[in-house]
Amino acid sequence: MSKGLKKKSHWTSRVHEIVLGRSPEGQLGFELRGGAENGQFPYLGDVRPGQVAYEGGGSRLVPEELLLEVNETPVAGLTLRDVLAVIKHCKDPLRLKCVKQE
Repeated sequence: MSKGLKKKSHWTSRVHEIVLGRSPEGQLGFELRGGAENGQFPYLGDVRPGQVAYEGGGSRLVPEELLLEVNETPVAGLTLRDVLAVIKHCKDPLRLKCVKQE
């Protein structure tokens, strides 16, 4: 291997899990965007500070992150409507697997 080449980390090394619950009104405190109908993976839109009910001291939501799984159900490649249906039918706490885009 040439000295000029640097080893890049694979995107899977940046995947992280976020555990959160719904508000008493049933809200999650973030917006979803993208979806297969737009030719995109689902990703996080606006995250409303103070309205996301995180559980534990783990990772936090960051706008523009790709959403890969919801409670171990793969959502990459689904339409936005289907992703929202998966979230709606999951019980709390929600476990979201996300990856930051570069």
